[in-house]
Amino acid sequence: MARSVKGAGTFFCVLVIVLIVGFYTLLELGVLDEVKGPEGVDLKSATQILEEKEAATSQVVDNPPAIYDKQIQVTAPEDEEEETDKDEASTSSTSCGDFDHGDRSYLENVTSIFNCGSEDGTCHWYHPAKFLDGSCGVGKEFVPQLEYMKELYDSQELWLSGPPIVIPWASIVPAKMRTNPFKEGNWSRHNLSMTHVHKTGGTSLVSAFSSVLSRGATGKRHTVYMPGKKTLVLTAAQQRIRDKRIKDGMKVQNGPNKSVIYGSQFNQSSAFLDGATKYKREGDWGEKDHTLFAVVRDPAERFISAIGQATGAFGSSQNGIAKQLLDECLKDTTKATLNCFIDLMKTNSTWVEVHFTPMVLEISFATIYKDIPVAVFPFQEVPNLLKELAMNPVSKRKDGHKSGYRKSDVLTNMTVADYDDDMLKKLCEVYKMDAIFMKHIGMSTNCEKVMDF
Repeated sequence: MARSVKGAGTFFCVLVIVLIVGFYTLLELGVLDEVKGPEGVDLKSATQILEEKEAATSQVVDNPPAIYDKQIQVTAPEDEEEETDKDEASTSSTSCGDFDHGDRSYLENVTSIFNCGSEDGTCHWYHPAKFLDGSCGVGKEFVPQLEYMKELYDSQELWLSGPPIVIPWASIVPAKMRTNPFKEGNWSRHNLSMTHVHKTGGTSLVSAFSSVLSRGATGKRHTVYMPGKKTLVLTAAQQRIRDKRIKDGMKVQNGPNKSVIYGSQFNQSSAFLDGATKYKREGDWGEKDHTLFAVVRDPAERFISAIGQATGAFGSSQNGIAKQLLDECLKDTTKATLNCFIDLMKTNSTWVEVHFTPMVLEISFATIYKDIPVAVFPFQEVPNLLKELAMNPVSKRKDGHKSGYRKSDVLTNMTVADYDDDMLKKLCEVYKMDAIFMKHIGMSTNCEKVMDF
């Protein structure tokens, strides 16, 4: 009896083992996939999910025009079921397909360079808040840099010893204007403002707003941000000049002092920016309406201009870093000097001086991150913009190639021809956001030679 019980127990043990092995074998072969419960669901890591989202939205970066032109796809009858399955499976990953990247339409029968996209318009509509939208914006990968800029501002450390960030504004009513000596024909009725992107002719354009006010326009200059000052580090000669100015009762720069943030001027600027709008017909301008424009420039060209400015050119001699930049990177040749500055940006970032800041970040900061349209002009249009504002189109408040303006002939003689492909690629990696932004609005850059978008 004991032997039969023992034999039966052995049999059942063997049977259980065989069943278990057989069950897992069938699972491995996929035979039982259809009857698996919750344990059969594949779990994805955060990295996998992020990769899938990036893959789903990569077309937005690679082919910007598709964002604005909805395309109707015709599916063959035999493929309808398969396409439906694919659509249902990827509903969440294609949620950005309906994202609003901003209105780029133009007014019919309105002749103005500010009527972007029209036959006469020489600008492109850009919506900075949409470009940097963290979920679906074309520039969403650059949101961390935007957030870091906000942190620097909140800590009162952003662009210390740099120039104030201003938005000049002018309301032009033809009946109140005196003759524009630089443009034929009558004045146009419009309200204009500008966000000053550094090293794109902005100083001349800010001065032009003063010129148009002197011709009868009304307006003012809003200040978005007044940076603080670093501790002054002066050479012996600079100290003697400073002492003499103090002795003569003249005003001198003091430092250090904190940046002014979230003050009354900031609040006034914020309220003013709420009136930013696309271009309007002559009779449609409201009192608070204004078309905000900006000028941008090829990153490779702008970087050379930024080097010349940040190393102590007119207006930047007291930026607190000019001498250090020269000591670090001024070499015997233009190419070696340029290469050194590119490497400096890669290792120290563009935050070392305001003129190196990417244009995308400058525009977003100056517009206080608001969801408003900006009329973006290419650098080549600066003379025409000056004419619109009653200023000599050939005048330059800052001319980097003028002898003596920059601190060295090496800097004065530096040109885009000094880049080789490796240098240009390194630079375009630093300013990738600007290259993508300009491609997004329809402008070409030198970066297209060395980058895949």
